[in-house]
Parts: sequence; C-alpha cells; structure tokens
Amino acid sequence: MKWVTRTFPGVDRTASAWLIKRFVDSQAEFGFIDWPEEKPKPDQIPFDIKGVEHGHRDNKCTFEVIADKYSIKDPYIHRIAEVVHAADIRGELEKTPEASGMKAMFDGLRFVTDDDYETLETGMKVWEALYAHFKLENLEKKYEKELEPLSRGKRLRFIKEALNKEK
Repeated sequence: MKWVTRTFPGVDRTASAWLIKRFVDSQAEFGFIDWPEEKPKPDQIPFDIKGVEHGHRDNKCTFEVIADKYSIKDPYIHRIAEVVHAADIRGELEKTPEASGMKAMFDGLRFVTDDDYETLETGMKVWEALYAHFKLENLEKKYEKELEPLSRGKRLRFIKEALNKEK
C-alpha cells in the first residue's frame, strides 16, 4: 500500500513509518504531501495528518494510535511509544530519558538530509537501533551470568547473536 504523510517528517512521522513497515505492512511505500494545501489521494493511506484515522487522538501520538489499531503487543514497541509520545506531545518531554535526545536528533535531521525520503530512510535506522537497544537491555539482564566472564568483544558478539535470534 501507499502511505502518505506531511513533508518534513520528524519524530512521530518517522517512528510511525518505521512501525508501519516493520509490523503492519512490510510492502509499504511512503509519500509526502504539503498538507493542508495538498490532500491525500483516494489510493493512499494518510498518517499523522490532522483528522485522519492514523493520526493523533485522545492525547495519543500517531505511533500510539497505529500500535493500538493493529494490536501490536511487543513490549519494546510499548517502550518506543513512550519515547515518541514524550518527544512529540507538547509538555511531555521529561517523561522518558530518551525523548529529548530523539526530539533534538529528528529536529535537526530533517534539515541535514537532501529530502523527506532520506530523512525517512535514516529515521528507520534510528528507530530500529532504539528497538535493538531496548531488546539489548533485556538480553543483558537475561544473560547476566553468561556475559560476566566474557571479554568486551566476546560479550558484544554474544549479545549480537542473541539479538539476531530474536528477529
């Protein structure tokens, strides 16, 4: 399907696109419009545009709305949702330690990339990395005893292998 959102994607739009591609529609293609001057076409699924089904609702950001709509229960998605919410909803920035860094990164990213597609592509890697980070925290606790005697390099290889097994 063709998904469409507003130009100059930031925290919520890049995170939502990552969520869509990773958990909802692996064949998703993304496009951008200069909303409100441009409107989505009938063959496009709009997201993070005022008044659409896949947009802010009930003090939830688009990422949270999409995760709820598609019943995504992954605990790491819940953690990312907290970060996206805090970074995207005015007055919520202090609710998670990662939110201000993510907001700062995406506020800048949209101006150092060549276009919205490059912003989205880079953002997809950032969200995948945060997802891996949250998994890593869990794996380090789970394998604490096995990791303790290992050298730094062996510890990192062990964790990377464990992360790859969970994909």
